[in-house]
Amino acid sequence: MRTRVALLTEIISPYRIPVFNEIAKGAPGQFLFFFLGKTERRRQWKIYRDKIDFPYKVLPGILFQRGASSSPYFFNPTILYDLMKHSPEIIITGGYQHPSYLLTMLYANIFKKRIILWCESNKYDYRDSHPLKEAYKRWFVRNCSGYIVPGRASFEYLLSLRARGDKILTAPNAVDNDYFIQSCDRYRQSRETFKQSRGYSGKLILYVGRLIEQKGVLDLLKAFQMISGKQPEWGLLLVGSGEQEKEYRDYCRTNGIKNVFFTGFIHQEELPIYYAISDCFVLPTYSDPWGLVLNEAMAAQLPVISSDAAGAAYDLIRPGENGYIFKKGDVHQLAGYISDILNDAQKRRAMGQKSFDIIKNYSPAECARGFIRAIGKI
Repeated sequence: MRTRVALLTEIISPYRIPVFNEIAKGAPGQFLFFFLGKTERRRQWKIYRDKIDFPYKVLPGILFQRGASSSPYFFNPTILYDLMKHSPEIIITGGYQHPSYLLTMLYANIFKKRIILWCESNKYDYRDSHPLKEAYKRWFVRNCSGYIVPGRASFEYLLSLRARGDKILTAPNAVDNDYFIQSCDRYRQSRETFKQSRGYSGKLILYVGRLIEQKGVLDLLKAFQMISGKQPEWGLLLVGSGEQEKEYRDYCRTNGIKNVFFTGFIHQEELPIYYAISDCFVLPTYSDPWGLVLNEAMAAQLPVISSDAAGAAYDLIRPGENGYIFKKGDVHQLAGYISDILNDAQKRRAMGQKSFDIIKNYSPAECARGFIRAIGKI
């Protein structure tokens, strides 16, 4: 059967596999998925090939990346050959930043193909707003036939790039909710035993992500320092690794901050136990197109606190109901919200249940339906 839709995206992320499986199931034989690379330097993810149920190809190419925390750029010179070989009617690009996406746009213009831009960027992202880059983005957006976004922040950003609002459709970002729900339920049965085995005592604040400057981890450490004097039994779990880890360890040591636990990088199959033993989740980021860790935390029935720089915050968090949104960099506001949640067991339980109720609507199946609706409309 001829490929109707080619979907181009960066790497084989474990978080995308459930969504792509649902897309392939919902439109059998119509999609072919192209990955610009297997992985890139800042990621330590495993590639779970045994879970992949969709047709795909990893394109040969070159990865340009200055450092582990810098943005990658993929150049796949064979992409023109692969597109001509399969001749899809519609091409979905997972952005506009890679040279390979520019080649795809040129191919579409020459062969009169339609492009849908899958855009997760928002106005809070770190970016070099060079006039030429901004002009390029507007040109790319103008040449697309339609757009797919995960939520409100990306919708508004596309409007600022002069995309037509009636051409923007939503496919809500999702993780494998069932996996996190079932795993967390199982691990909660041995929660106290696990905490004791690791030396964790009292209530736990959880962060999951890279330990780099743009994630705002230092702000979280400062907020924890402010509240730990009154609540010395509380703990902070930092799940992840990154270039600033030594700096953050040194900060804790220099300032005498106790009960901060650095776990290092944790693979997806081990993550649920950390959600299961925690009491609230914090994403203090300075730049995050979405923030799928919020999805995971909510599936684990946790109250969530996020900075206003995370795209997901505007769709997933209902302030005062399942968590709070604080102004990025505002350490005092963050400390106040953490204390508010951890000092009130009844509020914590109610917020966790509300998180769970909200995230049910952000499933891989619903995300897949958004993609398929967009194809139908275009």
